[in-house]
Amino acid sequence: MLTRRTWLLIPLVFAGHAVAARAQEVAPPPPPIVPPTCEIATAPPAARWYAGVDVLWLARDYPTDALLAQTVNANASTMFRAVPIPGAPVITLGSVSDTAAQPGLRATVGFRVADRTSVELGYFGLQHWARSASILGRDPPFVNSPFMGSSIIYENKSFDTSMTARYASEIHSAEVNAWRAFDVGNWTGSALGGFRYFNLSEQFSLTGFQTFPNVPEGAPPASQTIREQTRVTADNNLFGAQIGAEVGRAFLNDRVGFGVNGKVGIFANSANQFTTNGAGLVTGGSGTSVLAAGRGRTDVAGLYEGGITTTVRVTSRVTVRAGYQVLFVQGLALAPTQLAQTGTAIRDSFVFVPGSYVPRDFTLPVPATKLPAPGTGSGLDTSGNLLLHGPFVGLGVSY
Repeated sequence: MLTRRTWLLIPLVFAGHAVAARAQEVAPPPPPIVPPTCEIATAPPAARWYAGVDVLWLARDYPTDALLAQTVNANASTMFRAVPIPGAPVITLGSVSDTAAQPGLRATVGFRVADRTSVELGYFGLQHWARSASILGRDPPFVNSPFMGSSIIYENKSFDTSMTARYASEIHSAEVNAWRAFDVGNWTGSALGGFRYFNLSEQFSLTGFQTFPNVPEGAPPASQTIREQTRVTADNNLFGAQIGAEVGRAFLNDRVGFGVNGKVGIFANSANQFTTNGAGLVTGGSGTSVLAAGRGRTDVAGLYEGGITTTVRVTSRVTVRAGYQVLFVQGLALAPTQLAQTGTAIRDSFVFVPGSYVPRDFTLPVPATKLPAPGTGSGLDTSGNLLLHGPFVGLGVSY
């Protein structure tokens, strides 16, 4: 027969069995780690897809400078030899190099194929740098460039009354990477391997106007001004494998994350350049073509990228982020560096512009046309470097 004391012990026995049963349950697995794009410890466990978009401002550094045009005096007594005027305006490569941080977009989308493995597609680009500079002459003084002078006026060799230089560049980058996450003490790390394509396109031009200051009556107005231009286009297409890593840590109950990332790749660069020089009357008509040559080949190039990122979780599936990115590329064909292979040939060449006015005291050379030697301008310089850096802000989602 059960006593009153026995009845009081029965509930305690059952409660003890329940606690023991819960203690034997298997603890739930830790949340999976999202490896890429510094989204460390900020995505909910059930997230399989993730995506992000950033506004990325990149400034460009130019390590070298060069003279493009200068103000000079020239007259018959000096056999039209260009004499630079100290302190007068000049145009250098630095004058037309846009060093301001230009905005562009960066977008990523990824899928976690396993708890610690993901595949990611990424793109950034649309940054466009462009700048121009001009010099005005008065005949005299003139504006002289070592990369101009094929048109004949007063026996001048690039003695212009005005000249403008313009330099423009644009970049695009696309990549696909596989990420693998791992633990580094209290930090979370990820390693990547993938394929990348990087494009840099550049255009450079020098445009000069040669104007007769005192054209006699009866001279056709179309003969008063001749426009000469030297133009270079350069295109770089880098492609190849890359590797990289990322290390980060979460703070404040996984609401704030900090990460450092880096990538490196040795790529093939399919580069080409095309250089032209010609002149014509500003009112139209047939012009001249002194030079139209280019070359393409495949060389080796290197790309190195690194950055830091701070991430803040807004909701369980939305984060905001900000950071700083640096990109260095070597082995590029830059447009201005191609001029070194054409400047002398252009200065030593001349073509009479059809329809232009010929002063009475001017005698055309014999022959009236002298073109550069075959193959001039067909070289390719791929020794250029590109350094980009700047901040970014963006938004990330996971689901």
